[in-house]
Amino acid sequence: MENVYFYDEKASKDITKLLEDDYFKRLGYIVRECRLLGSQRKGCFLYIKGQSENLDRAEEMLKKIGIEKLAGEEKKVIVKAILEEEDAAAQGMGLIFG
Repeated sequence: MENVYFYDEKASKDITKLLEDDYFKRLGYIVRECRLLGSQRKGCFLYIKGQSENLDRAEEMLKKIGIEKLAGEEKKVIVKAILEEEDAAAQGMGLIFG
């Protein structure tokens, strides 16, 4: 399972602090600026992939900050963009160290 969240600059400091928590470090996450993924939003997207119970716990922690969870078509578009970017980066590293 995977979840995508949006947050603006006002929440950035709180999110950064929360992501330093060992739980998020072990879970793994990706943060990308909205404009780099072709979105009109101003802020960042937080992508988290994991088992359902882990995502539920992460969501409870994120609710305290007031972060927006994406759904529907917007979520699909952002997930696709993030995964394509990650694949391209991995292929680039393969070419360097291949």
